[in-house]
Amino acid sequence: MSRHDFHSGDTRLSIGWDAPLASFFLQIWTGDGQDEDEQPSIWLGAFYGEVRAPDPLIVIAHRHIPDLPATLHRQLTIDQLGAPARPRRPGLIDP
Repeated sequence: MSRHDFHSGDTRLSIGWDAPLASFFLQIWTGDGQDEDEQPSIWLGAFYGEVRAPDPLIVIAHRHIPDLPATLHRQLTIDQLGAPARPRRPGLIDP
């Protein structure tokens, strides 16, 4: 799994690739008093195969932190290539 963390003002986000879930993910926390155990206000890519390309997540992430690195798409693609998606486990239940 890869994870890239960014902060700007009251916003904190994590974006990355999760090979066991075969999905890119994005988590965004906003507001004051963010505590480490607090659930993100946005959490995409929490289910198997939910987000297969980083582009839609990068678009959403840019809305919250506009100055993300221009190399983010490239890095996420490298992360995915370095840790290919794992086969779906039998008995895994979708929401």
